[in-house]
Amino acid sequence: MSVLSPLRHLPDQARRVLRGALGWMLLAAVLDGLAGLALVPLILAWFDQQSVQPSVLLLLGLTLLQALVSYVAQRRGYLAGAGLAAGLVSQLVQQLPRLPLARQGQLEDLVRGPVFNSMGIPAHLLAPLVTALVTPTMVVLGLIFIEPRLALALALAYLPLFALLRWAGRRSLALEQLRQQVDRRAGQLLQTFAQQQALIRSAGDASQGQLALRQALHEQHQATHRLNRRALPSGLGFAAAVQVVFSLVLAGGVLAVAAGQLSGALLVAVLVLLVRFIEPLSQLAYLDQALRMAWQALSQVLAVLAMPTLHSPHPGEQPQDASLQGQGLNICGEGGEQLLKDVDIHCAPGTFTAIVGPSGAGKSTLLALLGRGMDPQTGAVRLGQVDIRQLSEHTLANHLTQVFQNSGLFTGSLLWNVSMARPQATPAQLQHAAKDAALDEVLSSLPQGWHSEVGPGGALLSGGQRQRVGLARALLSPAPILLLDEPTASLDARCEARVNRSLQALHGRRTVVLVSHNPMLVRGADQILVLEGGSVSGCGSHEQLLATHRWYAQFVEQNLPGSH
Repeated sequence: MSVLSPLRHLPDQARRVLRGALGWMLLAAVLDGLAGLALVPLILAWFDQQSVQPSVLLLLGLTLLQALVSYVAQRRGYLAGAGLAAGLVSQLVQQLPRLPLARQGQLEDLVRGPVFNSMGIPAHLLAPLVTALVTPTMVVLGLIFIEPRLALALALAYLPLFALLRWAGRRSLALEQLRQQVDRRAGQLLQTFAQQQALIRSAGDASQGQLALRQALHEQHQATHRLNRRALPSGLGFAAAVQVVFSLVLAGGVLAVAAGQLSGALLVAVLVLLVRFIEPLSQLAYLDQALRMAWQALSQVLAVLAMPTLHSPHPGEQPQDASLQGQGLNICGEGGEQLLKDVDIHCAPGTFTAIVGPSGAGKSTLLALLGRGMDPQTGAVRLGQVDIRQLSEHTLANHLTQVFQNSGLFTGSLLWNVSMARPQATPAQLQHAAKDAALDEVLSSLPQGWHSEVGPGGALLSGGQRQRVGLARALLSPAPILLLDEPTASLDARCEARVNRSLQALHGRRTVVLVSHNPMLVRGADQILVLEGGSVSGCGSHEQLLATHRWYAQFVEQNLPGSH
């Protein structure tokens, strides 16, 4: 069965562990078949009233050995499943940070879903699959020496049975893939609905969330119903075909006994042996579907591991200063749409640059290019007069830090989430960063202060609190270049003003590049870059753009009345 062949694409460590487990599973299946064959001389000796002791000892020895090997195989299977998950997670940890940001949005629930679903392949599915394939084969091979005609009949029966199994699998494959997509969407909506209970209660209206969730669950039910309606007849048909083979062999054996071509004792022995043929074979329809779905889950992970990453040399070059420059930057989306077109930007060391423009103009994309969240298709970004692609990951991290709109936090304490930017920071440095980011108010409101837990992804904090943690982490960092994407979007006016003063105080000390829709934050910048439709439509100081750029003047007037 070709379902085993994709396993060669597994990570090397996981593949080695799995090969060892497969070896034990094969040995257990061979011993299972041999134990079944050992029943034949026992039954014949009993019918012929001969000594059954040698046959009993042989059967007992093979059974005990098979039980021992099966235990080892099962244990190795569980270890291989855990090893597979650990290997995949380890590789994902290495792979995900190096993927372009545009790709990372496709990876939600990757570990929780596909990785742990794929654990079931070696832990629960491979052993019965190997048994279903090897044990009947051993029975057929043994029958060659006992009753060649029956062995030939069973061998020929393999062909239509496997053809039927392959046809049934292909028939339900598309529906299985559709159900997995529906399952993921329903799971995401259910998780979102559960996480937003506080918002729903405060709003007093859960109708929209419930409607979307009910619709997703209905689609899941319909997809499962369609899959069962198509797969169940196929599975029952395969099971019926296996029973037909058994019935035909039984009928043929009875006729052979009646014709004197086969002894009754041998027929009984063969029928007992056929049970070892039929029992594992009848499970193939279920195993085939379960393995196919598990393999689809594993394929999702392997596809991510095969994605091209952002390559960084080691040790790489060293920046000459804290300047940041983009020349002729062009990049297109996955649909071919132009996101940025011939964009030039130059940020001298210690200067403050702001990027503004209407929604969808490419501001966050430009910031991602400057921070090497992705690489341009043409053009180059230079940090300290060195192509950013020639910097090692360590060098880039030491010279540039970023704050995104949704500040990602790790499960742990506030102290750990902030201090990861500078693990050796002193208490005075931590307090100074917290004050500059308006995080000191959050710390004073929490009973455990710095040691308060933030929860998974910062779920125990509000959006504004998470943003202040991200800002404090960036301000604590010794990196000379700071990239900010809407850093005050979730803050109230008072905290926003405090953060604005802190950013202005960085002038001359750090190179700051800021994306914002707030004129209060950008008006003090050394230069303001206006992006429209992916191109630079204006560049200058606040006063220059007010006088010369129509969109910027309207932007300021609408968001900052009386600023003229």
